[in-house]
This record gives sequence, structure tokens and C-alpha cells, in this order.
Amino acid sequence: MSKLAIIGGIAGVGKTTVLNIFYEKLKAKNVDFETFVYGTLMLEEAQKIGVKDRDEMRNLPYEKQFELQKLAAKRIASSKSSLKVVDTHFHIPTPFGYLPGIPMHVAKILKPTHLFLITAPAEIIIKRRLNDPTRKREIIPLEKVEEEIEYSRMYMISLSNITGALASEVVNEEGKPEATAEELIKRLEL
Repeated sequence: MSKLAIIGGIAGVGKTTVLNIFYEKLKAKNVDFETFVYGTLMLEEAQKIGVKDRDEMRNLPYEKQFELQKLAAKRIASSKSSLKVVDTHFHIPTPFGYLPGIPMHVAKILKPTHLFLITAPAEIIIKRRLNDPTRKREIIPLEKVEEEIEYSRMYMISLSNITGALASEVVNEEGKPEATAEELIKRLEL
């Protein structure tokens, strides 16, 4: 049976670092897998309508984001790999409120088997965000970061409820992304 793992985490949690290690470990185990950065797939579709970057895409009207999500999901669902790994966020902050990263219409297309939320202490996330020169990020208070973590948790649990997928939270401790990647492999039973 093939598996589809959705792995999410808020900006600055260290998800990209963990996933890069995770992918290397999958290769070393000769796992037949394919990776999808959900936001990149959405951005490729958004660029067709003139959007320049992810930050601009986040500010699109809900209806546009809804359609971009659906198009990206169809591309992922068409993969024939034994393990499909979707790198995403369980929610997206917009000027209008939080948008589900994987709403029900997308979940029905993807049919995930596993959901993982990568977390870290809010103080560490703020530090990482401030040190990331590749993104335009506003400085937000600790309470807001904690709220983002909690919303991600709620969205993951809701997604688990509607799909039946296993849900897990994995803490990315400072300086230990390898251990976090190992935990993902363990929970996927690979």
C-alpha cells in the first residue's frame, strides 16, 4: 500500500532542514518516494496569473488560493511512488484570517495516510525567522507565534479527523534535526 505523508510546520520551525535530512535517509534506505513542496506547486500555478512570489500569493483572495490548492493537489495525486511526501503548512496566515493549508476539497484529492506537525519552542522560531535573509517576514510577538503553532495543531487534528490519517507532532529541538528526521522514519514504519 502506498503512503502519503503531509508534513507541516510554521515558518521558522526548521522543517526544510529536517526534510532534507529525511530525504537523504530515505534514499539510503532505497525507499521509492517522491517529494512535493505544496507551496511551490501552488506558486507555479499562481505565476501563470502574474504572481511574483509566495508572500504575494499569500495575499491573493481566498477564491484564487482555493483554486491554486486544488490544482496542486491533482498534480500530487497523480504520482505513482510508494511514498509521497507533501511539504506544506497546515494553515496559511492571510490578511483575512487563517486559510487551511489542506482544506477538505484538497484532502479528498490527496487521501493522506500520515500527518506530521514539526514544532519547536516559539522563542527558537522567532530567532530563526529573524535570521532568514531569504524571506520578507514581519516581526511578530511570541504570543502570535504560539497562536500559529496552536492553529497548526488544530488544523492537523481536523485533517486527521476528516481523512482518518494518523496524526503526530514531532519536536525539532535546537541542533537536533537528524533526530527529528529519524522520528519521521520511525513513525512511517520505514
